[in-house]
Amino acid sequence: MKITDIKVSLLDIPYPVPLRMAPTPDVELKSQLTTLVQIYTDEGIMGVGASGRDEARVVETQVKPYLLNQDPLQLEKRKYAVRAAQAWLVDIALCDIVGKAAGLPLYKLWGACQDRIKAYASGPSKRPPEAVAEGAQRFVEQGFKAIKLRAHNWTVKEDVALVEMVRNAVGDHMEIMVDANQAAIPYRPNPIGPFWDVKRALDTAKAFHELGVVWLEEPLGRYQYRNLARLTQESDLLIAGGEGNIGIHEFRDLLEIGAYDILQPDPTLSEGLSQMRKIAAAAEMHDRLFIPHHGYSGIGLAANLQLCGALPNSPWLEYMIDPPYRTVETYQQLCGVIKEPLLIDKEGYVPVPQKPGLGVEIDEKVVAKYRG
Repeated sequence: MKITDIKVSLLDIPYPVPLRMAPTPDVELKSQLTTLVQIYTDEGIMGVGASGRDEARVVETQVKPYLLNQDPLQLEKRKYAVRAAQAWLVDIALCDIVGKAAGLPLYKLWGACQDRIKAYASGPSKRPPEAVAEGAQRFVEQGFKAIKLRAHNWTVKEDVALVEMVRNAVGDHMEIMVDANQAAIPYRPNPIGPFWDVKRALDTAKAFHELGVVWLEEPLGRYQYRNLARLTQESDLLIAGGEGNIGIHEFRDLLEIGAYDILQPDPTLSEGLSQMRKIAAAAEMHDRLFIPHHGYSGIGLAANLQLCGALPNSPWLEYMIDPPYRTVETYQQLCGVIKEPLLIDKEGYVPVPQKPGLGVEIDEKVVAKYRG
């Protein structure tokens, strides 16, 4: 099999309502950029990959020339061109081809471990606590069994109050996770909370543990490896992170130093799917959980489902949903340009797609509509 063509589309898809994200509430986002790659072969198999940023030029100039006329099944050979350009969506598309060539969904090809993953509702917007609690109640009605909150307020008391308000709203129907969005990093021009030090992170983790929170995500900057290791060791609450770490070597260092109980890399941000399997295996060897970041689109979500379906240490799936900004339709069918949305079942799980490869099909009409 040979690669005959690589087609790259940059899609600019408007949000139904302008979005202000919790880490950067002073910035109004009106649309979501999605780069879609389609890799064609001489055997009629086409693989797809996507990312949530503009990578069109990188793929065209730094990856495509090295992949044309090459065997797409040779993932270990192809990884060097992909890694050099950091165009991980290409690896996802190549893995899609591998699964389709084998006639199997990737998770079965890689040694099926689970055929559905429990989802937690995750939304990035900044809202008042009352609105968060009301939204959590609606998620319960939709079948979700867990929710991730955004909490990095000026005081531990305020963070605790948010969790308590949500707990009172949902009772024992939901588990609660909390994301601090790198609370120690001054990357926001107008910060909405303090920059956490280790003491603040420990105090918050202790308070959340007493409230039954499942994990605390990114309580410190992602490169504060030693402080993260100390926090992980001293906290009774699980500490999670890694969504923005890039390269297999960074995750090796995180594991060796003992940072994080839960690794959360994103295949669209680092190493794609083929190499992400190695990171997940290393996490398992270090008795760590592997729960990837959401993937930025329906295609990214499908990639996560196939990956986690093959793993014994991946009990949760981040499911991005935040109406009215991000609904299933806008996040999956449009941003992901997939024909059939990936939905939770009555027990709060998302089934792994059973068609070959990633298990999803793209909607060419949607691609044409939003192509720049």
